Amino acid sequence: MENQPAAAPLPTKPPFRWNFVQRVAENPVIMKELRGRMRGRNAFLLLTFYLGLIGLVIGLLYLSLATQSSFITQTPDFRQGVGKAIFGTVVLMELVLISFIAPSLTAGAITSERERQTFDLLRTTTLPASSFVLGKLGSSLAFLLLLVFTALPIESIAFLLGGVALSEIVISSLLLVITAITYCTLGLFFSSFMKRTLTATVSSYGAIVLSFVLLGVAFFLIAYANITANSSIQKNVALETFTLIIAWILISTNPLLTAVVSEIILVDSQSLFVYSIPLGNSSGHFYVISPWIPFIVMYVFLTLIMIRLSIHFVRRPDR
Repeated sequence: MENQPAAAPLPTKPPFRWNFVQRVAENPVIMKELRGRMRGRNAFLLLTFYLGLIGLVIGLLYLSLATQSSFITQTPDFRQGVGKAIFGTVVLMELVLISFIAPSLTAGAITSERERQTFDLLRTTTLPASSFVLGKLGSSLAFLLLLVFTALPIESIAFLLGGVALSEIVISSLLLVITAITYCTLGLFFSSFMKRTLTATVSSYGAIVLSFVLLGVAFFLIAYANITANSSIQKNVALETFTLIIAWILISTNPLLTAVVSEIILVDSQSLFVYSIPLGNSSGHFYVISPWIPFIVMYVFLTLIMIRLSIHFVRRPDR
């Protein structure tokens, strides 16, 4: 018998990480949106305003603290307090700025295509709805994450003064990234089923403002009810436990409250994961998870739901 030619080896499947990078790089929506965003001057103006505002506030804070007595400024406790104040101010400013910048990047992502009457043309192409939605989201997230990580050198000033641990930097950066992803997805979600950019933008900001205001008011009302119950002669441990659970849930759904309470727990008990709260005059304790953990879980779950709904709304035919 004649020797048969050896069969050509089957191509090996690339690893998942390279396959994912290739899919992102080959997404035409991401490449087009990133080029259009980064080649314009608006991106550099926004980045300059973002870093300039944070730097100005931190500079004024540092100058106000540096004008203290020269004897006091030489103590390690004072320097650590300054470092902690600078770090907390930068993180809170980033949270507030990201909360208002993120929806503006995605609220008009799909409605602008409808207003320019190019949405129907995109739907006739072979581009899947999932690639279209993820491309719009990915291009906005890339720019927003650039804003988050460019402020890290300002946060690192706290290392020179002390008072800030590496775990605080990691957790704060994680909270900022998760908040940025969720609020970007929120704007894209409203843009996927609304017809006008203005309506989608107002709805996105309205949802964020309501989440801050209503959750904050509800938290303080529950805390007030808990204090009132504890001030009575006969304390109700069951009511106190219930109000603590509700208050902790509300804290874990608000990025500002999550960042503040997680920092308080870390300073008070030196714990990143679990915190114990004494219940009234009893010897029992109520153990709770640090708010940054349920915050990340809930926001990731909410983000996945909004992405799935956005793909559904883009895929369905317009009425």
